[in-house]
Amino acid sequence: MDFKLPKNTQPVLLGALAGAVLSVWVGFDALGWKTRAAAEAAAGKKADVAVVAALASICHERFSQARDFRAKLAALEKVDRYSRGEAIAKAGWATMLGAKEPVAGVGEECANLLFPKA
Repeated sequence: MDFKLPKNTQPVLLGALAGAVLSVWVGFDALGWKTRAAAEAAAGKKADVAVVAALASICHERFSQARDFRAKLAALEKVDRYSRGEAIAKAGWATMLGAKEPVAGVGEECANLLFPKA
């Protein structure tokens, strides 16, 4: 059995292949399609950001309700802006009850809540 394609089939097939490649490229690049791994990574990052924001809110509340809040805030204000998160973490404000260490980023986010950027 000998199968032959019509004479002008090659340009049509090449055009279809080019269209398919172009569609996939536009979909991933411009339309935001994602592979499963990329979608899972993005979802994980969003979840981490949400956890840090929630824990920073608790840290802010605990710090604000401290007995000598004004004095602690004044002392923290004297610390360089980029070191405030570390100072909050070292003082234990960013460590949640039952945890041994703070979640990464909670101290910095707590400092941002205590000293909002003007």
